Amino acid sequence: MQPTRYIPHIDLLTQSMRITRERLNSRSKIAIDAKLLRLILQNLISLMPFSESFYRQTYTDLAEAAAAGHIPDLHRHYIETGFFEGRLGAPPEVDDAFYLATYPDVATAIERGEVDSATKHYMGSGVAEGRIPSAALKPEVEVWMNLLRVGLLAEA
Repeated sequence: MQPTRYIPHIDLLTQSMRITRERLNSRSKIAIDAKLLRLILQNLISLMPFSESFYRQTYTDLAEAAAAGHIPDLHRHYIETGFFEGRLGAPPEVDDAFYLATYPDVATAIERGEVDSATKHYMGSGVAEGRIPSAALKPEVEVWMNLLRVGLLAEA
């Protein structure tokens, strides 16, 4: 999937979700068709960094499938499937010193030999836990985590 060059007018999007533009600025929840949400996410994912060599080296099952001709385009696989499987498309920007200072439990796990490095921890579980990989990404991660927490708390 190529990055989109077209997004429907806001009125078409809001009509399809049966909401108003004003409701988008509220704190209320809305229902959204899963196919529409997936398409929106795929367009965002297509803008994220992607490294084919990282993807091949990290996910040997995909490298083998690509070599056998079962996956013709690894970037397309990432956009359409890989992200939704929890795979990363590019090496994460982990600042080891920042990460270990922010998460002493990871530093302890490294000292005990339970984890090889801050980057390995982040890739293995930190990213899915919403941990912050670097000071540079801290503001973006915090915005997302605050939004996600509001949704998670409302469900509890």
